[in-house]
Amino acid sequence: MKITHIKHSGFIVELEHTVLIFDWYTGKIPVFREDQEIYCFVTHSHGDHYGPCIWRLREQYKNVHYLLDRNVRVPGAGLKTHAKLPRANVTKVRPHKHYEVGSIRVYTLLSTDQGVAFIVEAENHSVYHAGDLNVWYWEEDSDKENKWQVSMYQKEISRLAEHDFDVAFVPVDPRLEDHGADAAAYFLKTVKCSRLIPMHYWSQEAEARAYLDDPRLLPYREKITFLPESG
Repeated sequence: MKITHIKHSGFIVELEHTVLIFDWYTGKIPVFREDQEIYCFVTHSHGDHYGPCIWRLREQYKNVHYLLDRNVRVPGAGLKTHAKLPRANVTKVRPHKHYEVGSIRVYTLLSTDQGVAFIVEAENHSVYHAGDLNVWYWEEDSDKENKWQVSMYQKEISRLAEHDFDVAFVPVDPRLEDHGADAAAYFLKTVKCSRLIPMHYWSQEAEARAYLDDPRLLPYREKITFLPESG
């Protein structure tokens, strides 16, 4: 398994026959083999998770599948730079559903912001990408809203208690200050995972790395890996 951090929450997971691309919205990506199946995932339509660049894949490769949150717009024939995409290559997804697309299996969770999180099984590997499923605990928000965030996040992640992931991409956002590591801490406590890769920390990597000293993360520190951006 080869993992590339494109930018922000954008990642590529390359397996022997399969390429998984998550939330690519900007930045360069490597060249893939023609015989590989390419799956492009979009958790939701926010500009830091989705970009029109993803549609270039179908101009370069024959075997491309898109799995998109249901609210992500698919370009039509009216756009100058895109031919109409065959329906068979696009799967619009909803939360708490199972999908079989090509050679992979996918399950979705409900985000605490917009869209979905993805659980992907491919070539005997299991991958989790949170999208914006996070504990968005903002100090300026009401106690009611913040309690809802905590409760909903824990409810969704508890659905994964029986899973065992090879890799999980989880937000660690310093803008949340004391709560920036809440999501990662609960995930690691609840779900089996060989490797957790933080994301969604914008340009604040140093601040995100500081959460490694959080007592809740210390027991899992050897599992947490920051990857440099390639894009």
